[in-house]
Amino acid sequence: MKVLAEKYYDFNLHTWTLLHIHTAHTFYSGLVSSWVFRKSKDAKWADRARKAKLLMTKWADCKWNFQNKLYLMEAEEAFCYNDIARAESLYEKSLLSSREHRFIHEEALAHELAGHFFLELNRKGTAVEHFMQAHEKYLEWGAVAKSNSVLEFVQRVLGKVSSLATCTLPGLTSSSNGNVDDGDKNTRKRMPLFCLD
Repeated sequence: MKVLAEKYYDFNLHTWTLLHIHTAHTFYSGLVSSWVFRKSKDAKWADRARKAKLLMTKWADCKWNFQNKLYLMEAEEAFCYNDIARAESLYEKSLLSSREHRFIHEEALAHELAGHFFLELNRKGTAVEHFMQAHEKYLEWGAVAKSNSVLEFVQRVLGKVSSLATCTLPGLTSSSNGNVDDGDKNTRKRMPLFCLD
């Protein structure tokens, strides 16, 4: 018991901060590596993604913090190797784990990446559903610019807006020009929600 207590006290805040940074870097670099490998077929990037996934596998014993991340990295890996059924199952597992463990931003990311997966498979309706869920989750998390970029991507890639609605953040009021005013002289445009024709 004393030995464990000594280890705890030796593990200072600076070390905890570095650990958090290291795990986040591993997660995002693994996802980026899979994306680059999928687009370039450069084996160097596949190796980087594999190494990041191996590290995440070690940490995934702590299911609360890392299970959803591992599932998402595995989904992206399966996507790279065209294992469609496995990828689809892993995206769903990542989404469920993110939701269960209350990682709103990672649920948004999983929806966004699943949207790209289904778009690549030409399953546009399912892709739009995932992109719109990503949009909602990014908004819920407070990432307005990211949420808007998802909508802009969908509109640019998937075509015209066929049915308009608007979304705003809770607690914001509309100004006379149709923008949203948060009372602090910061306005945000209302963003269209849309579906495919």
